[in-house]
Amino acid sequence: MEPAIPPSRDEMLALTSALTRLDTVNPPGNEQLVADHLAELVGGSGIDAEVIELSDGRANLEMTWPGTGDAPALLYCGHFDTVPLGDRPWSNDPHGALFDGEYLWGRGTVDMKGGVAAMVLAMMSFAQSGLRFPGDIRFLGTIGEEVDCAGARAALGREVLADIGNLVISEPTGMNLAVAHKGAMFVELSTVGKSAHAAMADQGISAIANMIELLANVTGIDWEVKTHSVLGPPSLVVGTIEGGSVVNLVPDSCSAQIDIRTVPGIDHDRLLAQLESIVDEARSSIPDFEGSLRLFGDYPAVGVDPEDPLVSAAQATLTDLGKTDAALTSVAYFSDGSIIQPPTGVPTLLCGPGDPNLAHQTDEKVHINELELAGQFYTALPNQVFRT
Repeated sequence: MEPAIPPSRDEMLALTSALTRLDTVNPPGNEQLVADHLAELVGGSGIDAEVIELSDGRANLEMTWPGTGDAPALLYCGHFDTVPLGDRPWSNDPHGALFDGEYLWGRGTVDMKGGVAAMVLAMMSFAQSGLRFPGDIRFLGTIGEEVDCAGARAALGREVLADIGNLVISEPTGMNLAVAHKGAMFVELSTVGKSAHAAMADQGISAIANMIELLANVTGIDWEVKTHSVLGPPSLVVGTIEGGSVVNLVPDSCSAQIDIRTVPGIDHDRLLAQLESIVDEARSSIPDFEGSLRLFGDYPAVGVDPEDPLVSAAQATLTDLGKTDAALTSVAYFSDGSIIQPPTGVPTLLCGPGDPNLAHQTDEKVHINELELAGQFYTALPNQVFRT
């Protein structure tokens, strides 16, 4: 059977423009606008599509192009939400999808409606040609990745994630191959003291002073993995600290929020246990200490061996398409892969159109050449994946 014909430049531009015009800024999200649009687009093509309503106006989309055998499925994944517009004025309507002949402008063109459009149009190419593979080609479109990965969490245990052999996420990489991304843990520390007049400080307990001592111990944690060959070292930043009310009162409360970025090999459960142990030790080492810890964000790091067959297949595909300079790279942000990869153990690769430095920026824009290449890449990749 002849290979599937990839989406044309005009098709890529049309669908990415249509999705950009749908306002899915999160919060509130309204991602069902995209899910419904894409489900209607593929209707009658032979692609199994199901809109999974998760809350008011918010829905995942699961699609399957069935395979001919029982080989593990190839899963394409992209999120439907975008970040807010920011305070700086835009040069053009952020949801107007202006095309200047070279770039398509608008919120989400890079992160990541261009990648979503390319994946969905690739699946339509398979359906239009009748080309089937030894395993399924699936697509998972998610809500909430920009805030809490709620859509990816909701997909755990569903059929769309069953028996998958490879995962490709269309995060913007400039069509390079991101073989790893950092994970994140967001932790809040709280200390409780006793208020008193500052002129009689001995009658009070300073929650801020106790927080300072606690943070000194927390920032000295022993990392399980000191560095990663691609991502570099893990990091810890005290992002916020709040305590006290007026200068002449011993503060009786203090809170601090910590941003921890991890690399593959660092177990988040063990790291959390280490942090909890530091808080426990403070109760005996710091006089009159009272404090607690709360984890409010948990996104493990993701990495794939650069020698993995999925990476080799992607490299071969891009080379065949004329992109001989594709780099093996990494990204600092987390993705839906943080939720999907750990329980499935599936090799995970990030590759999508758009300059990652333009994600979340005012005047976000994507080059038409990268959109076209993305459509070609996702259409051709299964030939290599199921060959290896």
